[in-house]
Amino acid sequence: MNKISVQDIKVSVKDMLMVLHDMGSSAEESVSSIQTALIYNKTMPLEDCKTRIERIKKQEGLLKSRFAEITSEDPGVEKYAEVHGHISKIAEDLGKLSDLADKKIRENILFSDRAANESMFLLQRLTEILRPATDMILARNIFLCKYVQTSQSDLSKMADEYATLHEERLIKGECQPVASSLYIGMLDMIKRIAWHAREITLKLSE
Repeated sequence: MNKISVQDIKVSVKDMLMVLHDMGSSAEESVSSIQTALIYNKTMPLEDCKTRIERIKKQEGLLKSRFAEITSEDPGVEKYAEVHGHISKIAEDLGKLSDLADKKIRENILFSDRAANESMFLLQRLTEILRPATDMILARNIFLCKYVQTSQSDLSKMADEYATLHEERLIKGECQPVASSLYIGMLDMIKRIAWHAREITLKLSE
């Protein structure tokens, strides 16, 4: 097999970074679709989310072997392969988050006003984390990295606080167990997605 030239590697890496950026953008747009579905209590936006997640998975498969090939020639590309892995995990968790939203809507499971507002707030914060994390793929900016790290830490703390307060309301009988299970599940997925976004920025800042 002929060795890949330096120029070919540069071109290939540039192309792959554009695909990675597109995957990250699709993830952010998926969160927005979930928000819209919950706001209007309609499942149609979740179909858009599903389409985007499927797109990410197709791109994931295309890049996986390409990264393996390029990394063997240029070890410096390995960090982008790890970013690729985190975006894949984000897509997986987005699928689970979308399924929870779908269940809530189809089964007409009602959240309290407080739980609804909290979940909307965290979803919005999540888009504000995914956007700069995605931008770092093309522009490795230390300020974006610090912003994502701080935002992810704040989101995680808020989600934990919301979960604790919610459990207290559940004990008092102020909410239904089925709604509680969905709400806590959504908080967990939001936290996981934000964590992977942070890991992307940490890897790119090395």
